[in-house]
Amino acid sequence: MRRGWYINTIMKKLALTILIILNFSSQAVEVFFDKERISNFACTLSKSIKNSYPDKSRRKLRKGILKVLREEINPWVDSYPIPAGVSFPKYLERITGIPGFPMDRSEYYLQNAFILYGNPELKLKEPTENYFASFIHLARKRQIDYLNGDAPRFNLRNESDLLEQIESNLHNVENNSFNINDENGKPIQQKGEFKKEKHRYTLAIGNPGHKTYDQFVLESQRHNHFSSPLFMWLLKQEDYSISPEVLFEKALEIYGDPLVAIGVIPWVFSGDALTVNRGTSSVVSHKMERIVEGNDIPGYQYHFWGYLTQGIIGNRIRVGLLAWVYEKLYQKDIPDWKVDVLSLKIGKTVRKYLKKKGHKDCQ
Repeated sequence: MRRGWYINTIMKKLALTILIILNFSSQAVEVFFDKERISNFACTLSKSIKNSYPDKSRRKLRKGILKVLREEINPWVDSYPIPAGVSFPKYLERITGIPGFPMDRSEYYLQNAFILYGNPELKLKEPTENYFASFIHLARKRQIDYLNGDAPRFNLRNESDLLEQIESNLHNVENNSFNINDENGKPIQQKGEFKKEKHRYTLAIGNPGHKTYDQFVLESQRHNHFSSPLFMWLLKQEDYSISPEVLFEKALEIYGDPLVAIGVIPWVFSGDALTVNRGTSSVVSHKMERIVEGNDIPGYQYHFWGYLTQGIIGNRIRVGLLAWVYEKLYQKDIPDWKVDVLSLKIGKTVRKYLKKKGHKDCQ
């Protein structure tokens, strides 16, 4: 047991040293989030968490959230084939401190664990329709029609009747379903021949033939339904008008729990960026003010909030190293990498304030 702790400590120190060296490298991409703002935003988040969970240490919060991830989320995520690595055997995980390489697939759903930790039943203060699911369904169907030559190129952000379209499409997602077939029962998807079937754009999200697909759809739709109030609020805002601080306060107002708020936000932005085409269909990400220089607004938003959950949970070193390898070295996507570094810094600062009661920088 002592040997495992020693190896784990050495690995963490090595990764931390690499990150420190990398953070000194200069890149000509401006980040619109200075040191004081990082501290203030982290202070707001930590105070809210402390107020809601006064008897929970950050260790207990981490343990509880990861328990939800393993027991309630991990069983249904494999039907959506995100290239997220493999899981290590439990004995190797204990020695290395790493649950998978490069990441366990369930970790991409960490925001859902935040949500379920704070609101296990996904209960809303006021009933609502599943507007967010309807938006995703509508956007994917519109993209398929365009790819098949059945409709001209489009941009949902510019369509004044988008809300009416979403409301008219609600029947396709009623009762937490997600209709993927046409009137003849055939899958709605991009036509043509493909060398690899995975390159075909489909209305279905995930693999309908997977044994956990039905559960994946149900759980995803429940989270979409739960996220609909925040999605609808964002939909009505002006482009580039909402700051992260304002968005968090609004999410807190809607859901009444800071961990739930921190989880719902990246779920909305990941749906806006990843389950639809960013050029034609991403809408609510563009309601946010710019946090970094660059044009991939939807990507920056889901990175910012998604990596924030990783930072708060204490995964900063590992996921920061992965971001450096994948975003900076492999993809050479410097803005994405800059956002990742920024978000992990905020998460680190939140953890510092959660640990040190009455810290001088967070009164």
